[in-house]
Parts: sequence; C-alpha cells; structure tokens
Amino acid sequence: MVCCFIFTLLGKTIFGNKFNYEEKPRGNFDTFPIALITVFQVLTMENWQFVAFDAMSSEVGKWIPAIYMITWIFAGNFILLNLFLAILLDSFLEEDESGELTDEQEEEKRAKKQRKKEKKKTEQARKLKRLGMSLM
Repeated sequence: MVCCFIFTLLGKTIFGNKFNYEEKPRGNFDTFPIALITVFQVLTMENWQFVAFDAMSSEVGKWIPAIYMITWIFAGNFILLNLFLAILLDSFLEEDESGELTDEQEEEKRAKKQRKKEKKKTEQARKLKRLGMSLM
C-alpha cells in the first residue's frame, strides 16, 4: 500500500489537472481517490493502456508517462504483487503442512516407514538365499 500511495502522489504531481480533454477520462489524476483507483488499475493491468494513452496525449508529453507507467508496472505488478501472492501462498502451504499431522500420527508414520524398511531387507535376504540354493 505504501508503494501505491507513493505512486499515487507522484502521478498526482505529474499528471494532476493536465488531462485537458472535452470529456475527462475515468482514469485521471485530478483528485487523490481517483488517482489511487487509477494507480490500482495500472497495478492490476486492467485497461492500463487507456490510462497510458490518455497520459501520453496530455500536456506532459510522451516520455514522462511512458517512464512512469513502465516503472509502476515493473515495480508494482511484477515485483510487489507477485511477491505478495508468493508470501500469501507460502503461508497457506505452511498452514496445511503443519496442521495435518499430530505427534502421534507422525510417530505412527515413522514406525510404518521403519517396518517397511525391515520388510524390504528381509525380502532381499530371502531372495539372496533362494538364489544361493538354486546355484547349488
């Protein structure tokens, strides 16, 4: 949210009241709430190109809006949003793994693995014995 707030203030400073069109576009930076919604729209990549086209057609020029949009897309979407989702998914996976087994169930699982190993060893010993008997 801090990054959204920073880019909202930066967008309001750069593009505030500079979208001089007959009909104001929905995604503008004139007021703080609308600017925050516009920044969130670009963050989620939902119709961000219309915001970019409107910004590039404003009084600011073409390069400053392009740099602003590219920076926000890389910083916001590809880094912050994906990092947030990775942390969220990781916490869900840890909760599932830690909440599945109690101590007794873990002990039973270990004992079962141990019995399986012993059974495998005895089976191998029987096979070797049969192989030895068949060679004689």
